[in-house]
Amino acid sequence: MLVTVKYFGMVVENTLTNSEVVAIEALDPTIKDLEKILQNKYPSLANITYNIALNQQIQEKSTKINDRDELAFLPPFAGG
Repeated sequence: MLVTVKYFGMVVENTLTNSEVVAIEALDPTIKDLEKILQNKYPSLANITYNIALNQQIQEKSTKINDRDELAFLPPFAGG
């Protein structure tokens, strides 16, 4: 299964890329499975705070993902 992952803000600083396509080999993968793959690839992700959106909606890490889904790693937002 392939998913597109987009990174924003401080997450880009840790991955050094804005987006990538990630292969997931787990059966019935969840957002948490993807997060583990990416934390192995980018260990510094474990040290920052972010939310994960699945197809433009913030989801729990237990949410199942499907082939060709789009996920976004979003840092906390601040506004004024």
